[in-house]
Amino acid sequence: MKFPATLALFCVVSLIGLRAAEEAIDSRYRPIAPDIATGDWQGTAAGYVAQVSLDEHGDYQANILKQFDTADNVVATLRGKHQTSRIALRGGGWSGVIEQGHFKITKAGETLDLQRGTRTPPTLGAPPPAGAVVLFNGKNLDAWANKKGKEWLVEDGPAPWKIVEGGFLEVVPGTGGGIISHQKFGDCHLHVEFRTLGAPTNSGIYLQTRYEVNINETYGRLEGTANGGLDNCTPKGTAPAVRASRPPLEWQTLDIDFTAARFDAAGKKTAKPRATVRLNGVKIYDQQELDPPTGAAGRLGEAPTGPIMLQEHGMPAQFRNVWVVPAPAS
Repeated sequence: MKFPATLALFCVVSLIGLRAAEEAIDSRYRPIAPDIATGDWQGTAAGYVAQVSLDEHGDYQANILKQFDTADNVVATLRGKHQTSRIALRGGGWSGVIEQGHFKITKAGETLDLQRGTRTPPTLGAPPPAGAVVLFNGKNLDAWANKKGKEWLVEDGPAPWKIVEGGFLEVVPGTGGGIISHQKFGDCHLHVEFRTLGAPTNSGIYLQTRYEVNINETYGRLEGTANGGLDNCTPKGTAPAVRASRPPLEWQTLDIDFTAARFDAAGKKTAKPRATVRLNGVKIYDQQELDPPTGAAGRLGEAPTGPIMLQEHGMPAQFRNVWVVPAPAS
């Protein structure tokens, strides 16, 4: 059967458009479905706790910890697969079973009975205080613009991300790399709530569109890039010592106190910028000095003020309750 030329052209254009839409999302990305086993587990009595996650193969991994949100506290890592109504895990001389809402772990005759729980970050849902600039409250994107390709400080039309059910701001992959605030900020406190929807996740918050606080999906991972890292503006070895991520699909918080670089009358830098970063209420950087940014942000140089940027890097993520408290003028 011979197709008319116009129909053939339509098919080609449609396929090109479909391919472009498919390629907007990073091919490595996989959405994460709710799972009753993954997440934080703890008992009513003092003792060990656990974080259960799925690895890249879809198998379960359970890190047994002395307590949540502290450094170097992993006691053992257990692994296992889902088997009908139970999940059996083993590792490091420990064995465990997740079944009927309990995670029972045994070693050398000692048995722990843990239950699934959700830990709420202390500033989750915090209302903007007096003097705050609200950048997103679930209603509109009036405070944002699309950034212009490699010109990160230049606005290029309205922000192309979408507001989804619940009043959440969702990254739209393939829309140019990020959105920037109309307003510029120097010294400030920034509050952002976010959640990851799949793995891997690659997003971030850029102070002055320069200094990145990364957002990725790292729950239960003991190696690799830690969530909340100042990766493009600190020397190697200054990654967060504490991995304070919450499970995927749970809302998380970043609270950042930023002090901008200082310059003299001739424009010479006299002091480095600094940042204190709290992820889910856990301080992962304390007055960390920031180097000039590297990577794509490096070509911008440094300045007293700049926009806030939320990054798009080919993978969906969501944001809500974004506000900034500028420091009083000195």
